[in-house]
Amino acid sequence: MSTQPEIALLVSSFERPGHLRRALLSIALQQGATRNIEVVVTDDGSRDETPQMVRDFAATADFPVRFVTHPHDGFQLSRCRNEGVRASTAPYLLFLDGDCLLPPDHLKIHLARRERSVVQSSHFMRIAEATSPQVGEAEIRSGQFLQMAAPGERHKLLRYHLKSWFYELIRHPLKPHLYGNNVALWREDYERVNGYDEEFVGWGGEDYDLAYRLRRAGVRIKSLMWHTWTYHLWHPKHETRHQALNRDKLRRTNPPIRCADGLVKQRVAAA
Repeated sequence: MSTQPEIALLVSSFERPGHLRRALLSIALQQGATRNIEVVVTDDGSRDETPQMVRDFAATADFPVRFVTHPHDGFQLSRCRNEGVRASTAPYLLFLDGDCLLPPDHLKIHLARRERSVVQSSHFMRIAEATSPQVGEAEIRSGQFLQMAAPGERHKLLRYHLKSWFYELIRHPLKPHLYGNNVALWREDYERVNGYDEEFVGWGGEDYDLAYRLRRAGVRIKSLMWHTWTYHLWHPKHETRHQALNRDKLRRTNPPIRCADGLVKQRVAAA
């Protein structure tokens, strides 16, 4: 008899099947944590071999793997993440990016450090452009990729963590920041704020908005960067930045805790 998974891994991706294949392999190699997981690849309308690659991976995985997508119309990360949550059932959510590899104890650490009304936010170490193509299946299976991060990345994470720890200590109203590529929280807290606001289209701002609304709902944000992080594979950047529009949305005075265009579409009744 099947049981409900403990944690849903929501892996966002767009037209980087080589990166996504390696990220999914790192999930399959998690130590002692794959029996009670589900994976949802939250795709932004890939028009390449990504859907077939995910189907092939799902056929060999010993945990449920789903694929959700929509027609591509610019960068819609908030929509991807909400669609992934709707396609999942686990009570605990972990948002990941499809260009990042998980160290083998990543899920074990996330599960061990769950707290009610707390978001656990971590980050990544970058693997440099010249090194990323050298990270193949053998390097992931052996764990060799853990030694392939660019110089200075560990010190960068330490600085981020110490800043986050200080902001937590003084209960800063806007910090520490929430890094959306490696964030875990309870489904009930995500639903409390109605998830990501899909008015944020293009790059930037959606994570800050989610963090602001979560804090207003009484949810704390804590850094997990001292304990675990992911490894970001290099790729060229997509031209998807619409920061000016998103900055205007962030400057709204006292936005509602529950966004209207989120996990559940809240329609305003006609007068």
